[in-house]
Amino acid sequence: VQIKRIQEQIKKFPTIEQTIKEKEKGDPEFSQAMGRARLRVAIARAIRTAREKSGLTQTQLADALGMKQAQIGRLESLKDKRLPSIDLLVRITAVTHRKLVVDQPKYRLELVAK
Repeated sequence: VQIKRIQEQIKKFPTIEQTIKEKEKGDPEFSQAMGRARLRVAIARAIRTAREKSGLTQTQLADALGMKQAQIGRLESLKDKRLPSIDLLVRITAVTHRKLVVDQPKYRLELVAK
């Protein structure tokens, strides 16, 4: 009985997603920061997916790009707050022979190396 009452109380609170959406509506700066964060996540996932589908390790990809494994690790784990350059993304597509797809609510980016 006590647990059910607590569960009912919890249902009255907004979810994190609801709270973020409300904050985005009223705060353009916060909305822009969230959009950038979502973009970083989408790019990180696209890089990791391309690397994994090509059968490369982070070290192998880094070596082929003339980078260090830690840099690839940071790109994939979101520890680097900067967005990678288009040049780097194109180089990743060339090495992995995979398309990088970043699908966001307002746009879709596909990079393919020839």
